[in-house]
Amino acid sequence: MYKLDFFTQYCQFYLVNKAEVSEMDDLEFWNEKALEERLAVEKNTLGITVENDFSIVKGELEVLDAPNERLDPQADHIVEGSLEINSGAMEIQDCPTSDTILEVPLENGPYRVRIYSYNLDNPYNETDDRNPNDHYRIEVWKEELSERTVLKQWFPNH
Repeated sequence: MYKLDFFTQYCQFYLVNKAEVSEMDDLEFWNEKALEERLAVEKNTLGITVENDFSIVKGELEVLDAPNERLDPQADHIVEGSLEINSGAMEIQDCPTSDTILEVPLENGPYRVRIYSYNLDNPYNETDDRNPNDHYRIEVWKEELSERTVLKQWFPNH
C-alpha cells in the first residue's frame, strides 16, 4: 500500500502510463461528463478530481490481485476507469506541472482503477488547511479495458 499526501493544483491529479501521457488540458478530456463523474479518461491517462480547493491530496493507493467484491459504503463517490500500461509503471502526477509524485511498478497490460472519494460534503478542515477532510482511496488491478463506470454518484449540496 502506498500513502498519498501531496500538493496539486486546479483540484485534480493524474494517473498515467509512464511512457505516454495524454493531452490533459484538452476540453474533451475534462468534458461535462468527466467533471460530473469526477474522472477524466484517455488511453494513457486518468484525471481525478479533488474536492478541496487547497488541492491537497490525502489517501492511499493499493495494487490488488482482483477487484474488491464489496464496495466501501462510507465512500461518497466511487468511479472506475481503465488504463493501459506499456512502460512497466504507473505514475501519479500533479497538475499543472505533471511532476511525478509516485511511481508504481506494474506489469504491462490493461488495468482497472477504482477511486473512492470521502468527505466530499465537508472537505475543509477549519483549523488546519494543510490537513483537509476529503481523502481518496485508489485500487488498481489487472482487467480488460472498459468504459468509465460510476458505482456511486455524489451530488454537491450546493
